Amino acid sequence: MLCRLSLKNFKCFDQLSLDLAPITLLCGLNGMGKSSFLQALLILKQSAVAGELSDGRLMLIGEFADLGTGRDVLFEDADSDDLEFELHGTDMAAPCRLSFRYSGDADQLTATDDRSSGPLDEWLAVAPFAHLQYVSAERIGPRKIYTRSETAAHRRELGARGEYVLNYLEARQNESLPDGDPRCAASSNRRLTAVVDYWLQDVSPGAHLEFEAIRDADALVGGFSFERPGDVRTRRFRATNVGFGLSYILPVLTALLAPTGTLCLIENPEAHLHPRGQTRLAELAVRAALAGVQVIAETHSDHFMDGVRIAVRNRLIHPHGTAFHYFERDGATTVVSSPRIDTDGRLSSWPSGFFDQHEENLAKLLAPRS
Repeated sequence: MLCRLSLKNFKCFDQLSLDLAPITLLCGLNGMGKSSFLQALLILKQSAVAGELSDGRLMLIGEFADLGTGRDVLFEDADSDDLEFELHGTDMAAPCRLSFRYSGDADQLTATDDRSSGPLDEWLAVAPFAHLQYVSAERIGPRKIYTRSETAAHRRELGARGEYVLNYLEARQNESLPDGDPRCAASSNRRLTAVVDYWLQDVSPGAHLEFEAIRDADALVGGFSFERPGDVRTRRFRATNVGFGLSYILPVLTALLAPTGTLCLIENPEAHLHPRGQTRLAELAVRAALAGVQVIAETHSDHFMDGVRIAVRNRLIHPHGTAFHYFERDGATTVVSSPRIDTDGRLSSWPSGFFDQHEENLAKLLAPRS
């Protein structure tokens, strides 16, 4: 598990060192640096997968992120031309620091002569970088046809936009979660597709996923049926006829049901979900952390955050298993506040702007008319 990431001169970060937990929430207003923090991990991952990192090159454009050129990633007021990344992991004998030299027009940065002060080979083999699922904020919406790819299925890819989610589930429809896996919750069936369906119904009551492969066309057709109290289930409706929420949440659910040792980076898991569904989704994220899947989620939802707090209060997860970070700007740089949580789910502090809009709105509604 990654337990800390430190950055220097990367995008909006002058100097930043952030502790990571089994489940970590990144919060803050738009444009404060939450996505940039995730992008630091993504460009390291894509560089490692492509074999460039071991040769001392950092890819700014690749499979997981497109950040442009060196000019786009160097901190605006940097006091040097070096960008540094330092990772600490529970499975690493020592932290690893990588340093890259700024090059304004290049989309690859070259390591400095003293690029590494840790075991690079060991770092590249750390489970989170061997097994990473990234679900971006820009997911594909409802589709009549979904791509089928044996290569993506073999590589266990969901696709950053969730484009391979049905492909992933079709390839693993006979796989089951381990005995005692906390993500099974009250589901009596441990088969992966059944557990996905269980959580789909939990965040959107009555909904069921249905899909089938069209092998001659290398495609899949997916849709949703719905339970009706006291009656048979409805027929399957096309995904394009049931709104965005179910299609948007499907890759998130599937990522959170990944094998132990996976690192899940999820942007806006709450997108297009009703507040009840957002809170229930947070419980699944907590259960994923308990199952050994490290979750780092960028969220704008107080309902999602409250779901994690409720899980702490209900003794589902220990406070030390969670981390809350609030990003805000101070001029050109981003600063981060990290409220602590107690066993009752209460946070030690509430920085200004940290999910306090409801209280501000309520005060305006209760204030006497002028």
